[in-house]
Amino acid sequence: MNSLQHPVVAQPTRAVSKRPSGRRRLDPIDEPARPLGAKRAALLAQRTLQPTQRARKKKECSATGEVRLASNNDAVTLVLRRTAHGLLIERTQRQVVGMRLVQALMFTDQKSFDYWCDFEPLRFEDGLLFGKLVREGHAALACQG
Repeated sequence: MNSLQHPVVAQPTRAVSKRPSGRRRLDPIDEPARPLGAKRAALLAQRTLQPTQRARKKKECSATGEVRLASNNDAVTLVLRRTAHGLLIERTQRQVVGMRLVQALMFTDQKSFDYWCDFEPLRFEDGLLFGKLVREGHAALACQG
């Protein structure tokens, strides 16, 4: 008698679906987002509903020679400083919730400043603020040179 037994192989069975086959299966990611907690919802409401008093106002500090420009909702803030080497621009872009992007740009002449202005997305998003940026930048570079 042989002590080795052959393994038993189960026959494949067809799964029976209770749903019609024409409908897409829903994943948990397709469901609506969970509601925010009380503290997170309060912080989000405070950030989005907070009115800004310094919107679109030009602030100039004569002691340091810097000019601050801001969009209506403070999403974009620009600080222009004249230096011995040219014009320094600090561009800050904020989101209501999330990241903040800060860029520092140095321009030694008007040609490089105008080249950057040609590709600055602010010219499409906020034309008035962009016009102020160009005027202030040209004025600062004219005093430089």
